[in-house]
Amino acid sequence: MNLTTFLLYLNRFALPLTGLVIVLVCVLWLLRLKKQAPPEAWLINAINHDRLPLARFENSVGRSKHCDIMLNYPSVSRYHAVIARRRGSWVVIDTGSRGGTAINGQPVEADTPLAHGQSVAFGSFEFIFYDVEEEAKGVIY
Repeated sequence: MNLTTFLLYLNRFALPLTGLVIVLVCVLWLLRLKKQAPPEAWLINAINHDRLPLARFENSVGRSKHCDIMLNYPSVSRYHAVIARRRGSWVVIDTGSRGGTAINGQPVEADTPLAHGQSVAFGSFEFIFYDVEEEAKGVIY
């Protein structure tokens, strides 16, 4: 048996075996993926009561399709604000929007704390902030 014949014979077994190993590794990797955790907080539309989940530690809010929370209203800027979890509490950061961001009617200028039950307005659209942890403790807004 010459070298060429030996290599052809070896490839008949090596290639399918390599493919099987790759498929098994991919399946095992997919099985280890964690399920997405439920949202830690919500924004509830004050008018129609739609619930928008805050599922990340930093949630961008704006008209852009690249934002985590997309609000397609004319008074909302493309990248309007950020709602972030910092040291166990939530803060709102306005990103220089034209319409402004307000908490309970007070304009947001820097990292402003956001508490369960407070209203937060992006431009002229108002939402109620709902913190799942605070609600579990019995804090009612």
